[in-house]
Amino acid sequence: MADMDLVRDYALRRSEESFATLVSRHLNMVYSVALRQVGNTHHAEEITQAVFVTLARRAGSLSRGTILSGWLFQTARLTAANFIRSEIRRTRREQQAYMQSRLDESGEDAWQKIEPLLNDAISSLAQKDRDAIVLRFIEGRELKEVAATLGITADAAKKRVARAVEKLRAAFSVRGTAVSDEALTQAIGAKAVQAAPAALMAVVITEALAKGTLPASTLSLMKGLIKMMTWTKIKTAVVTGGAAVLVGTGSIAVISSLSAEQKVEKPATADSKEVIAPATKFSRQALVFRNVRSWNRKPDFEEVLTELAFKYDVKPSAEMENTDLAPYGFVIIPGSQPRNGYYDDYIASAARFDSYVKSGGTLVLELNGAEDTGIVVPGGVTMAPHGALDNLIIVADHPVLAPLAGKKLIHANYASHGYLEGVPKEAIILMTETAGEQPALDRPTFVEYRYGKGRVLAACQCFHDRDKSGRGPLMPALLSYAAERDWYGARK
Repeated sequence: MADMDLVRDYALRRSEESFATLVSRHLNMVYSVALRQVGNTHHAEEITQAVFVTLARRAGSLSRGTILSGWLFQTARLTAANFIRSEIRRTRREQQAYMQSRLDESGEDAWQKIEPLLNDAISSLAQKDRDAIVLRFIEGRELKEVAATLGITADAAKKRVARAVEKLRAAFSVRGTAVSDEALTQAIGAKAVQAAPAALMAVVITEALAKGTLPASTLSLMKGLIKMMTWTKIKTAVVTGGAAVLVGTGSIAVISSLSAEQKVEKPATADSKEVIAPATKFSRQALVFRNVRSWNRKPDFEEVLTELAFKYDVKPSAEMENTDLAPYGFVIIPGSQPRNGYYDDYIASAARFDSYVKSGGTLVLELNGAEDTGIVVPGGVTMAPHGALDNLIIVADHPVLAPLAGKKLIHANYASHGYLEGVPKEAIILMTETAGEQPALDRPTFVEYRYGKGRVLAACQCFHDRDKSGRGPLMPALLSYAAERDWYGARK
């Protein structure tokens, strides 16, 4: 049976045989992804268990078009990233030292050069390219199998794989590692997957199918992973394996079967990301977290801030977890930041941004580029990936949209890269996707809402005019408005 047939069989009939078959097919790959990332066999086993427990819990929500190999690869990488960033800082430091030691080895073997970077490089690819690489080289499938799995012809599969390899080689190049296409694919095919410990399969199957309370370490990993994954296209309440998913007015609450003891929150410490930040004072000073330029556009946020005579700082995403946000009146998350773990860093620091807004800060998010990352915006708002050609302007007199006076529609190849789910009822919906000629109010693409003492301005669009869509003037209007305390809702 094909992977998704087995997933459906397990979801509908709770077939332990089908689930065990899935584990046997993919265990070594998942374990290898985790081991590459954390460099510790014990932690890799814990991560592997968490990935398959997540698969068991989410089996019913995976679409038929899911390429399970690609989904498991990405889930394993996200779980490992969360483990490193959020759970065990000591392990992260050890991993960095481990990766550096591998890079410093004198041998010129291609695998020694690419292994420490492989997970991030593959993950940086678009989903269709990532699926092609995983199927062809990590799982070692023949082209005709790849074609059948992807639902395309063998010739199309050959071209897609070739393009994906070239993009992967380029991804290594920007990370400072030069390697030929042939050496890259040979190394991945030969060494990317290693055998998991013999006893791990039985442990994974037992834990994933267990009906009782899960071990604390697995629960911790799953909790972090759930925050990193966007739950979409679930239309009814689902109760699976002790986890209830409640769907109301577009918001999703996950209630795990935790014991009373496990539900008790730990006291906040000086090192805890959950500590509420001190109240943000009114300030026109901005902070931009950026790893790379957004589409190499000019002007970008920094140039516009300079033109508006606002003071601002620019920091890389690695500093999200330690930067004091309180001095800044507004913080900017720019679009198109796919490199160097930007969105993983945001997700790991989501509680800090949440606290910042609650304390009176303004968070500005340009979310295109984040649509497949599982990003969670303050208040639990998530982004569902969905490219739209047209966006309707709903609140034409809002100060941010004032430069578009007279326009009713934004049209572009990507007018928006997704829409927002779980938006508060009191949110001001500025733009939406279209339903014929009417606004699709259940698919908002640009919103403003209060959260605690602060507010969030979240857009699934990009603020540039390179596509002649007319959105360029929105950036200065957005930043000028973000710096104010005279909010549109209060004026009304």
